[in-house]
Amino acid sequence: MKQTTLRWSGAALLTVSAAAFGASIWTMSNRLEALRAAEPLAQNYFIPLGGADFEYLGRSVEIETDVNATPPVIVVQYGEAVETLPVVGRDIPELGELDRHTDWMRVLLLAGEAGDQADQFELLREQAPGSRLVVVARGGAPGFDPETWGSAHYKDWVYVLLVLEPDGAITRLERTYRELARTPYSWEFTCAMTVTPSLHTPAMRSSSPIAYPNYGPVQEAINSMGWSWPVAGVSMLTGVVGALMFAASYVSRKPDDFS
Repeated sequence: MKQTTLRWSGAALLTVSAAAFGASIWTMSNRLEALRAAEPLAQNYFIPLGGADFEYLGRSVEIETDVNATPPVIVVQYGEAVETLPVVGRDIPELGELDRHTDWMRVLLLAGEAGDQADQFELLREQAPGSRLVVVARGGAPGFDPETWGSAHYKDWVYVLLVLEPDGAITRLERTYRELARTPYSWEFTCAMTVTPSLHTPAMRSSSPIAYPNYGPVQEAINSMGWSWPVAGVSMLTGVVGALMFAASYVSRKPDDFS
């Protein structure tokens, strides 16, 4: 191939690849921005509560551990409504009424639409859009010894979420780890991960180069980019080839090089 032809071919490849790369990156960023905007992350901002006796929306909330029950339970009283949670995890009374169970049970005030600008005391006094008070607890896998295989079968862990409703009722929800992992942007998932050991959160479990693309949010991001990300990759490779061709067109050979 003559040097002039090589040079023009390389320049053409560089031009086409630059245009394709620019278009794909622009499309990719817009699609990821749209995906990000659709995520209700602000409503999942939470404030952990440390007190076991307080008021919420004009009703008293009391949380205490009944060690005399068989088996021991945590009693959650909200106004006239009462729910119990079995003590299935570590219990260190010296740490206080709530901190004694912090490895597997927490009380969370979800901020709702106010996000990280929310005021804890205002949320406790008045109902705000998307705000809720939740007591979340993590249990082992049913049918297994909680000290052995019950801990190992983490995908079958059962999470109990007690939602203290504005009308004075307590709604009890039960979700497995497997179910929650399918909805990583939900408030239920956010609450559950606060009582999940860090090594068992989906992001950590999927952090290897092979497994990470299978993590839900990553897969959603890849799907949302559509054609833009493979086009960006191909255009980069094409640009490299074009640059090499363009540079090679300026390399002159002496007659002795052919001897």
